[in-house]
Amino acid sequence: MIFFGTVGAIICLVTLSAYFSACETSYTGLNTIRIKNMVYEGHKNAEKVMRNHDKFETLLTTILVGNNLVNVAISTLSVALFTQLAGAAMGTVIALIFSFTVILTFGEVTPKTLAKRNSERYALRFAGSLHIVITILMPITWGFMKLAGFIAGKGKNDSEDAPSFTEDELFVMIDEIEEEGTLEKSESELIKSAIQFDDIKVSEIYTPRSNITAVDVRTVSEEMKAIFKETEYSRILVYDGNIDRIIGAVHSKDFFPKYVDGDDFEISEIIRPVKFVPENTSIATLLSDLQKSKIHMAVVLDNFGGTLGLVSLEDVLEELVGDIWDESDEVNYPVIEDRDGSFIVLGEANIFNVMGNLGLEFNKEDFEEGGTVSAFMHHSLNGIPRKGDLVDLRTMRIVVKSMKGRRIKEARIIPKSEKEIEEFDSKETPEI
Repeated sequence: MIFFGTVGAIICLVTLSAYFSACETSYTGLNTIRIKNMVYEGHKNAEKVMRNHDKFETLLTTILVGNNLVNVAISTLSVALFTQLAGAAMGTVIALIFSFTVILTFGEVTPKTLAKRNSERYALRFAGSLHIVITILMPITWGFMKLAGFIAGKGKNDSEDAPSFTEDELFVMIDEIEEEGTLEKSESELIKSAIQFDDIKVSEIYTPRSNITAVDVRTVSEEMKAIFKETEYSRILVYDGNIDRIIGAVHSKDFFPKYVDGDDFEISEIIRPVKFVPENTSIATLLSDLQKSKIHMAVVLDNFGGTLGLVSLEDVLEELVGDIWDESDEVNYPVIEDRDGSFIVLGEANIFNVMGNLGLEFNKEDFEEGGTVSAFMHHSLNGIPRKGDLVDLRTMRIVVKSMKGRRIKEARIIPKSEKEIEEFDSKETPEI
């Protein structure tokens, strides 16, 4: 009778050990975002899970106390059982082997493996019973927490002030979700752009003053018509005397009805206001201002009030959703020659087309046809590029000029001289 009672007690204790182990793993591996969503959806027990998780230190201490009490009880009963069956010496050895195997297999490894695979399901299933266990063991738990706090010291925990996720960690999470197939690539790129949106300054995206098309307020209508026709712009800036004194913009939809009707009018009659912003303004702030004022253009000013450049609503939105092409736009990727003889290209440009246009030798059989400059640099550097990273090729060097998130925004191509090519070839072909 005692034998069966002891065996039954051991089985119950092993079950409790499995319960505590499953609870520990399910809560340490819990996806709290998913559980919070279940709370909003009214899922049963989800609110109890969050209440338990919010007091994680108490929860974990309770589980560890309960698990260790149960495991010690299993070992004690095993020794008592097997010493009666096989004697003190041999029984102790058998009890040690038995308790170790049973606890490890059925009380630790198996339940923790199952809970790891289904953390949310087990947490929801045990939420109610775990709350009862926490209440029962509270006196013991409280004592151990006080003791642990005394030993560890009462210093402030720096992790309490740390954010749950940094931006970089959030990017990694988005990449992992994309790899799992939950997010499309376009969706993950949009989320990343939205996260970085507030970090971008107007100074990074504006069109410099040298590239601005603007007219004097005294420009006659015929000349204005010719400028609209040549540029195909819908809005043109107007200045009074010089470009540092911008006074507004003329819209084609205001100009051409008056021009076609043959009205005698001055450009100043149809000028619309524009926004003026300093170059260190974030584009998120600028977007909000443009939306509120219902204005689509902003003039970027320097510290002395002079005109640095121009930024449009389209420029701002393109930082979020990528290039926006009008029906009349020709999709091309310009190659800009710098003063030192190097060339600036966009990271999204086709690298084979760029090299063809520059007349530079480029033969990469292991790189897919149609690949971009950014993709080629990722491939060559075998990782995420950083500003200043360089790839040395036979006829040129390619240097990362600027980054946008994890993609190359611009790259600099530096052609080599004949002497540099000869030196490169000599390194590639070792002397015999």
